[in-house]
Amino acid sequence: MNTVLLRSPESGNLRRELRSAVARRELALHYQPKFRLDTGELEGVEALLRWRRQSGAWVSPTAFMPLLERMGLIEEVGSWIFDRAAADCSYWRAKGRCARRVAINVSPLQLRDARALAAVRDTCSRWQVPDTGLDIELTESALIDYSDDLVDMLEQLSAANITIALDDFGCGYSSLSLLSRLPVRHLKIDRSFTSQLGLNPRAQPIVEAIIRLGQTLGMEIVAEGIETREQLLELQLLGCHIGQGFLFSRAVGRDQLMKLLPAVN
Repeated sequence: MNTVLLRSPESGNLRRELRSAVARRELALHYQPKFRLDTGELEGVEALLRWRRQSGAWVSPTAFMPLLERMGLIEEVGSWIFDRAAADCSYWRAKGRCARRVAINVSPLQLRDARALAAVRDTCSRWQVPDTGLDIELTESALIDYSDDLVDMLEQLSAANITIALDDFGCGYSSLSLLSRLPVRHLKIDRSFTSQLGLNPRAQPIVEAIIRLGQTLGMEIVAEGIETREQLLELQLLGCHIGQGFLFSRAVGRDQLMKLLPAVN
């Protein structure tokens, strides 16, 4: 059945449906693989929240994620995402497979609680998943008004071997100040730049500048939205480390992903 991505979330019906979906645990996690561009090996996966309405229509995350924040549900859903991802990691390991690293998108609102680090560790312990395989992704735009408390929390997470990734890099307005203060280890090139490689002559120098900046700061560079062989070859030539996108795989469910995961060492 064909579905439609809805991008106008302001109706009362949609709000009520979303609240009901959260209460009934009807949201789902899908996973998009990430691969090393030099070897082709699986580097890890990104956990992506999905919502399918009872009508069968999929709602775009760009629509319902901000709505979750406005409705005061983002912390509850964020805790569920951590728990679901850890449970799926435990499931794969029981089947003899390993995702290596799992990246989870986090809202800064989830990190304002001083107990955030303990909550992450408790979740990993409960499902017997090592937190050393966990990445936290925060969007650059969401961090424009970051606080000292947020910086302290990210430093604590980083000290606990949880990798911090800056997502959608290049789309915000305080990039250099962010990079100078936050313990970022992965820098993600936004898909809006990746998609223009080979089409817009200005895209290549921008992508190259992001890669060189990240490399100079000792970061690993991840390119989102790779859809063509031409984009892949260009990124390889520019020295990008990791990539994800439809060229490799769409985001898939837990059981579908297991076919792509390497065996546990």
